[in-house]
Amino acid sequence: MSAPVKTLQVERRQDRRFDIAMPVDVACDGHRVAFGVLENLSRGGAAVSVFPLLDIGRAYSFHLHGYGAWAGTVVRRFGVKSHGIQFNIGESEKRRLDEIIRKLSPDMASYDDKAAARAVLRDPTIRAF
Repeated sequence: MSAPVKTLQVERRQDRRFDIAMPVDVACDGHRVAFGVLENLSRGGAAVSVFPLLDIGRAYSFHLHGYGAWAGTVVRRFGVKSHGIQFNIGESEKRRLDEIIRKLSPDMASYDDKAAARAVLRDPTIRAF
């Protein structure tokens, strides 16, 4: 009898995540397929709790109510209905997310200077859960 194999989970996030709770709709091929709540957000991805469950490896459009939509791929599932999303976007869309995070996150609200806020958002040495 062999010992159980432990899998090592590697941290792949490159951007700091911020707790931001807001409604999210998930669409695929132009149709709404799920709804739920954004749990946290970064310029590179998000965690969303949605129903029904999404397919790992599949690309969706994530609509943040009042802020726009971003294309992303489900990279993992955790908990009961939470999903890790990696955005499939370019630098201009990441800058839009930087502004949303700066406006909505209590951690970033104190940064009146946009350049300082962007530096914090892009600092790879700062990791948030």
